[in-house]
Amino acid sequence: MFASFLIFSAVVIALLWFLEVVFLGDIYRMTKIQAVRSAATEMVGMTDEKMNAFVEKVANENGVCTGVYDSNMDLLAGQHAGGQCVVHNINKRTAALFYDATKNCDGMRFESHLPAEEIAEVLKKSEMSKNFFQGFMGFGREEQSYLTRTEDTHDCVLYCQVISNDEGEERFALLSAVIVPIASTKLAIRFELALVSICLLIISVAVAYFLSRSISSPLVKLNFASKSLPEGRFDNNGISGYREVEELSQTLSRSADEISKVDQLRRELIANVSHDLRTPLTLISGYSEAMRDIPGENTPENLQIVIDETRRLTKLVSDLLDLSKMEAGMDTLKSERLELVSFVSEICQRYHKMTGLQGIDLRLESFVDSAYVSADPVKLNQVIYNLINNAIHYCGEDRFVGVRVSKNQSEAIIEVIDHGEGIPKEKLSQIWDRYYRIDKNHRAASIGSGLGLSIVKKILTLHAARFGVESGEGKGSRFWFALPLDYDDPAF
Repeated sequence: MFASFLIFSAVVIALLWFLEVVFLGDIYRMTKIQAVRSAATEMVGMTDEKMNAFVEKVANENGVCTGVYDSNMDLLAGQHAGGQCVVHNINKRTAALFYDATKNCDGMRFESHLPAEEIAEVLKKSEMSKNFFQGFMGFGREEQSYLTRTEDTHDCVLYCQVISNDEGEERFALLSAVIVPIASTKLAIRFELALVSICLLIISVAVAYFLSRSISSPLVKLNFASKSLPEGRFDNNGISGYREVEELSQTLSRSADEISKVDQLRRELIANVSHDLRTPLTLISGYSEAMRDIPGENTPENLQIVIDETRRLTKLVSDLLDLSKMEAGMDTLKSERLELVSFVSEICQRYHKMTGLQGIDLRLESFVDSAYVSADPVKLNQVIYNLINNAIHYCGEDRFVGVRVSKNQSEAIIEVIDHGEGIPKEKLSQIWDRYYRIDKNHRAASIGSGLGLSIVKKILTLHAARFGVESGEGKGSRFWFALPLDYDDPAF
């Protein structure tokens, strides 16, 4: 970076030398020519009185000699800027010859940097003396057969244009500017550029060093601090600088927090899955050995325990596989047109016998007669089962679980409500994570595998559905999701 700044400074210095020394004469000549052209253009449409004041201003400010003639080649306005030019040395006949040459040119204008061949021909036809003609051509830029131009030879720019005043009367403007030699000026500029280049080089080294340090120093600190990211740590204390560095520091800090959370969840997942695998395996092993070794233990009750634990183990493994498939993007939807009210009603009917035995009041409230959606029935069934199971597990002392079906203009909405302990506000955003525990005894997931809400989130995301939870400590929870209505719904 330091080298880049120095190279940039060297290029700037070289460019200055190139423009100020090599092209200084051309730039000066171009500026003079532009001043002459602009003066002629600005006079178009002026009154004769204003032209008089204008040519005086141009002569004083830009060093342009100007003569404005009427149709009879009588001088209406003229001003001499000093030096040896063409305008103040011509007579009425020569002005007429310039006028004729201008009228014959395309665009009604005639311009040249003397001694151009066209101007030379005009002057040769005039009655000017041989001495004046040779002296006049001495200001030319081109080498003549009778005059060899040196660097100190003056140039004379002549510009002719037919214009009109404010009343539309034709006027002929003849403008001339002397381009003086700049050899001595170049020497002064070279000396000045040498001083400027030395100062600029010193300043460039200082600025390059400061900028390279200020830009690279926080990056070095970021690089050092980011080496602890795999461990979920990022210490951004003392890291400051320009905006992008601070934003990157904040991003890495958030990334470290997320990595730490993921690592914590990974450890919890391993611990919980290990526990949930070990418990049924221990029971299956213990009861199987008892039935094998102890007479009379081979009872239907013991066999049922083995079967239940096997199912629980199968459910855990199945949930893990389902979640892995969905996270890998390997699971696809098989959508059908479903009538949601009857679909949810059938699910609740399956629960009634079990909830009745447990003393749970499971109520289905439908605020609409029908609501058609396009969804995968198997996966949607899994979502509703997980939410109801979760509500039953945390239903509270009143043993109430409510299921509501409603819709708005564009969506069908399903809500599952319980009056249990509720979830702290600061932990609501984390309950959808795999195997997240609010505490060691309260698990925010469906009973059985601990992966229910993660599966619910993945399935609803596949359906492009909106979903969420509202809860407060001691107030219970309301889980909800909204599916887009099918446009074949008779209500449309």
